[in-house]
Amino acid sequence: MILRMYNLSLEPEYPLRFSADELRSFLNKKMAEYITLHKDDTAGFIHRYPVLQCKQIKTGLIMIGISQGAGWLCRSTHDRTILGTGESTCRITARDPAIRSEPFGVADASITYEFLTPWLALNQQHAKKFYDLNGKLQRDAFMQKLLAAHLHTLAKSLDYGITIPVSCEAKVRFRRDRIGRENVMVFLGKFVTNLTIPDYLGIGLSVSQGYGTIKRITESSDTYSGEK
Repeated sequence: MILRMYNLSLEPEYPLRFSADELRSFLNKKMAEYITLHKDDTAGFIHRYPVLQCKQIKTGLIMIGISQGAGWLCRSTHDRTILGTGESTCRITARDPAIRSEPFGVADASITYEFLTPWLALNQQHAKKFYDLNGKLQRDAFMQKLLAAHLHTLAKSLDYGITIPVSCEAKVRFRRDRIGRENVMVFLGKFVTNLTIPDYLGIGLSVSQGYGTIKRITESSDTYSGEK
């Protein structure tokens, strides 16, 4: 299948007071208002996957639009240099020249990806199972199985019907992080799969908050050595 995508690079006007959550809320509200007024503009409409995603990657901030989110983001910003409102206002520093068409689906070859932002993989039930496992081998096998399940969930949420099994080999490491007032365990690392995924899509829990952002690793830039 083909996904319509559109990306912006952003720079907050007030970095010390900037809130990505407020920017997300503002943009999602504006997009919902637009969709309500333009119900005929539903090409490739996605209901279950966040179609606007704001992500902090290292020191950069990006906004990606997918499907109807791509159409809205492109139309609403093509003649603008500012995005957002109040203390969450951002300057647009770069943008795609037009909406892109990106393939998504099972491929003939294996593809390597890395997590650019932490993968939030464990709900309460999975966290208990992970803690109860003994040793690295059991935990690695558990996370590989969980990643495969998340890839299937991603495909389903994008309305892609999987007819060929999705393969997955994960090499991830965990670290403790804090979300709001909660201490959570997140994962970083690489994985190999036969699923073609556009860069900067998110996998796992809290994708709309920027978690689980992935990017393809090409042979010229890196190789998959299996090391952590």
